[in-house]
Amino acid sequence: MGQDVRRRRAAAERLVQDLETGAVSRRQFIARATALGLSVPTIAGLLAACGDDGGGSTAGGSTAGGGTATSSSGGASGVEAVAAKVYPDGITSDPEYKGPNGGSRVAFLPPDAYDGTDEHGIRRWVCYDFTADKPYRIAFAHFSAKWDLSVEMAARAERAIKAMGCEPLIFDNNFDADQAIKNVDLIVQQQADFVVEAQIFPDANKAIYKRLEAAGIPSGYFAVEGPDGALFEDAGNLRMCTALGEWLGEYARDNWDGQVDLVMLAAQPRAGAYVAEREVGYRAGIKKVLPDLPDSVFVEFDSQGLLDESQKKAADVLTAHPDAKTILGCGSNDDAAVGIVRALEAAKRADTAAVAGQAGQASAVEELKKPDSPFKVSAFTDIETVPWLAAIGILELMGGEVAPVNFLPFYLITSDNVGDFPPQAGTLA
Repeated sequence: MGQDVRRRRAAAERLVQDLETGAVSRRQFIARATALGLSVPTIAGLLAACGDDGGGSTAGGSTAGGGTATSSSGGASGVEAVAAKVYPDGITSDPEYKGPNGGSRVAFLPPDAYDGTDEHGIRRWVCYDFTADKPYRIAFAHFSAKWDLSVEMAARAERAIKAMGCEPLIFDNNFDADQAIKNVDLIVQQQADFVVEAQIFPDANKAIYKRLEAAGIPSGYFAVEGPDGALFEDAGNLRMCTALGEWLGEYARDNWDGQVDLVMLAAQPRAGAYVAEREVGYRAGIKKVLPDLPDSVFVEFDSQGLLDESQKKAADVLTAHPDAKTILGCGSNDDAAVGIVRALEAAKRADTAAVAGQAGQASAVEELKKPDSPFKVSAFTDIETVPWLAAIGILELMGGEVAPVNFLPFYLITSDNVGDFPPQAGTLA
């Protein structure tokens, strides 16, 4: 832990120097400082100490709390005003983007585009601070009620859609492609105006898109891509897991002199090529820090994104590599990462291991609060930002320009800053 604190402190000092010299803007400083895990008061204090660079204000004005101020009227109206709320940083292009609609026009939800928190501790994201020109019917089909984060996601979406003056229609895809397609028939019958689709099978998304298109209903896809050209929202698997891989590589460099005997990659191939970019990112990030690490130490297995399945498969990998002492673990999500942790603990090989995950699942929060857990870092995406895709859909219905690819912010979370992150699963649902 001492090495981690020193590394983060050094990175923060370099970032402050970049701000002072103008190498980064205030917006970029806030994003990177948040990713490093600095608290909002610390970031605000550093900004105040460095002074105003004249170009740091955001759409709607900045606030001392690290967010973006909402309109005094209580919500924007009109296409231009709504677009400023939905896209605080506008729409740009990213030729290096890899994934659905590669090289396409993209938008980033800034990590500071919120105005404080509500009575639940949930951030007030400005992308929902508007009233639609009509009470559109917005369908939100979530992954499954079997997953606590998905249940919370649906509850957050229902609340956000209502806040924007629209009617929510909530559906449970039950981790089942057939159920997701059946839900589409109900969505069409209920005459939805826009659909947010969250389910894990890319081929099913293509079928869903065709059915909705035939019914004249536009749609957007979260985390798992639809067909080429379909509206898409995600944290960005490659960029997020590359950052996690770099963190793990730095941990191995600082604690084990760069010696890594085994890297376990808990994948979920059923979710398709785009989700597989998580493993690509992990590899790229680790190799960026440890370029001489041989490919033979990387072992990938199918975790299905489930804790129990990941634990079983990770145990098999550990059995097949009895001499591996320094071990890195990479979870396609947090549950898969915790499955690796359980296998390491059962094999009594957790003392010289470091594991990363992503998503902000309850399993990760629990592990990060344990002082001696090998689970070291996760990339959390605030679940409150997921309904951003509903706001984007409403903007499209109002005639505004939308980006084909929409990136959610993510934050690197460790035991040092897990308590600062807003509540996720179990807050509203």
